[in-house]
Amino acid sequence: MVPLRQIQLKEMLEEHLRVLDRQVLRKIRILRDRDGIDPSGPVTDCSDDPAHEDIDFALAQMQAETRDKIRAALERLASREYGICEGCHQEIPTTRLRALPFATRCRGCQERAEEVALRARRRSPGFARL
Repeated sequence: MVPLRQIQLKEMLEEHLRVLDRQVLRKIRILRDRDGIDPSGPVTDCSDDPAHEDIDFALAQMQAETRDKIRAALERLASREYGICEGCHQEIPTTRLRALPFATRCRGCQERAEEVALRARRRSPGFARL
């Protein structure tokens, strides 16, 4: 990988990580603050609805998982493995890495992996067809 490209990708990953850290911490604070609300009091905001709390929790969890993926990408970058497809071992295009900075496969290999996973799910006994 070209050193300039590596520096740019590292800066982009670190910025994504900072943004996600702020978002996750904000959501955790909101969820903790909600726990202190008196449930018998008046409902002033639709976000007090348990369904909204579940959605907020799921979003915070997804953001935390994305943070973990970005941290792993930074580790791959440090070990010079970042940007190399784990399927075909070719360089992942920069446009894909900018769109999905924690990608571990090129688009073609990712699509093939998803097709294999879909076929496996269809063969599983719990798969329901519409």
